[in-house]
Amino acid sequence: MDILSAMYLFIIGLALGSFALAMVDRMKSGKDWVRGRSECDKCKKKLRPVDLIPVVSWVSTQGKCRYCINKLSTAYPVTELGVGLAFALSFVFWPENLSGFTAISMFIVWLVAVVVMTGLFLFDIRWFVLPNKLVRPLIGLGVIWAVLDILTKGFSIGLVLSYVLAVAVGAGIFWLLYMFSRGRWIGDGDIRLGVAIGLFTGSILEAWLTIFLASFLGIIASLPLILKTKKSKRLKLKIPFGPLLIIALYITVLFGGQIISWYKDNILYL
Repeated sequence: MDILSAMYLFIIGLALGSFALAMVDRMKSGKDWVRGRSECDKCKKKLRPVDLIPVVSWVSTQGKCRYCINKLSTAYPVTELGVGLAFALSFVFWPENLSGFTAISMFIVWLVAVVVMTGLFLFDIRWFVLPNKLVRPLIGLGVIWAVLDILTKGFSIGLVLSYVLAVAVGAGIFWLLYMFSRGRWIGDGDIRLGVAIGLFTGSILEAWLTIFLASFLGIIASLPLILKTKKSKRLKLKIPFGPLLIIALYITVLFGGQIISWYKDNILYL
């Protein structure tokens, strides 16, 4: 049953990955992303249902438009597969027992958040911006997540304070960097994304872990680019930090508790 559920979520993720791509493209071009019809980027031909089957349509045409034969971006199947895997892995490795209304509701909120974060990931990778049209809904989902978590665990001042401090850490670090650099190092979108990180982690340690993981991933991702770039141009390099924060948040939500426990047991008391 669990395997079937994971497969079912994988298929849903494929479809929502395709939706995230279309949403981002339409937002950027100012089109109606809710009612607008998908079209080829090259020939502008309106796509039929047979052209919109996630992954399958791209593979069946060998990555080309069915109408103008121009090559289509590999971002289509990669994003669809990425969201599909993110949905399935979220189910398989979900840290809590998926029973009861609030627990299932939190899981659904998380899946919706994954779609929104995919949109932010694509936006920042392509255009180096985290648009408010997506960051604000993610913060809203984070608030719902926090409320559901508090209802599940039972209201306490300590739990509420934990969320407040997590938001302060998640957003505060980026606010300080933004103010100190006058916006040269990071954009204000990272500050708002930090609010969402605090809401989804709910603790100072997990908020710190998310930022640490993102920074570590950033070093790994940027090192080859830095080495290939001339020294005189290295300071001008721009590397989007939003996608790294999103990957780190995904890891933290699923495995943060295990990582922190491992660190305390094996590293902290050496």
